Amino acid sequence: MDEPDVVAGTEPTKIPGQVVVTDKAIADIVGWTVLECYGVVGMAAPNLARGVGSLLTRDKLHQGIRVAQDDARIHIDLYVIVEYGLNVAEVAGNVRSQVAYNVKRATGRPVTDLHIHVQGVRVGS
Repeated sequence: MDEPDVVAGTEPTKIPGQVVVTDKAIADIVGWTVLECYGVVGMAAPNLARGVGSLLTRDKLHQGIRVAQDDARIHIDLYVIVEYGLNVAEVAGNVRSQVAYNVKRATGRPVTDLHIHVQGVRVGS
């Protein structure tokens, strides 16, 4: 068995490189988080040109999610459909806190901008 490169009481050897988290990977995190949020029954197209919204499914996880990032920020736009009869502000607040928490936990970087666009209200299924 190989011996570790670290001797007790010394710093581990630094290896140059970087970790790149793509926009798609962040959108995956956001999509799975939104799937679990109470009160969100669907995602909508950002411009609604393709119709009202569609129910959340795993194969359309990125629909209604736009991610942009650079070295200093992560910007997320979510286009959601909320269940009828619920307080829209509370649902959006829950989505905001869960998405921000899960993205920070998974990437180590905070979300600097998170915009939630409620594109419709629908009776839950």
